[in-house]
Amino acid sequence: MQKRTSAQIVRAVLLALVLRELRTRLSIKRFGAFWVLFEPLAHVSILLLISVYVRGKHVPGLEVAVFLVSGIIPFLLFKNIYFKGMEAVASNRALFAYKQIKPLDAILSRTIVEIIISACVYALMMFFLGFFWGYDVGIAQPIGWVEALLVGILLSFGIGLNLCVLGEMFPDMKYFIRLMFFPMYLISGVIFPIWILPPEILGWLLWNPFLHIIDVLRQHVFENYPFVPGIELLYPFKVALVLVFSGLMLLRIRQDRLVAL
Repeated sequence: MQKRTSAQIVRAVLLALVLRELRTRLSIKRFGAFWVLFEPLAHVSILLLISVYVRGKHVPGLEVAVFLVSGIIPFLLFKNIYFKGMEAVASNRALFAYKQIKPLDAILSRTIVEIIISACVYALMMFFLGFFWGYDVGIAQPIGWVEALLVGILLSFGIGLNLCVLGEMFPDMKYFIRLMFFPMYLISGVIFPIWILPPEILGWLLWNPFLHIIDVLRQHVFENYPFVPGIELLYPFKVALVLVFSGLMLLRIRQDRLVAL
């Protein structure tokens, strides 16, 4: 029997872990598929109700439903990647008895699963908005949109790598990280157009790399989206590279300890 190469082993491990994660996330017994769809749908529905029917205001020149979906679902993808990455070691500890499976494989597989699920949810929601409600759901600049999305995934993956190690070193930190979700949700420009903010507030918010990513995504979705000075993709890309490097370094240093826990 021919011996498998390292690349073949890694591919087989990732495929097995991805299938395992998908089965767990979409389990019928846990109504997994329902919750996967319900979370973004609930976000968009509630915010639409507030924005359109309660406030009676629209984002100037933009479809408010598409505006919300184009920010909420990518942000939930980023959030799920680093939250699931943070819990990857604890959730897959029994599998580390197999020497082929490493903590990095568990984090990568969870990232792939979140991308697959979010892509399906995004496509489904855009289909409903376009087919049943007649919204223009096309992406004006798809290549730029994909680039921005990849930067966001890389950034979230880097955060997940660091949180995976730090969360095992300091377990109580996980509760604090989860509490930070809502403030991060608010300051990332997910539910409001950032050009309405006064410059003195926007200047501080521009330190948040997710704010840049969400706004760049929307620039590529809408044809005439207002340009906000200071928004760029290079800054979050640099932050992502630093976080991925530091996360891989921490994982390398602590791998034996993580597997032995």
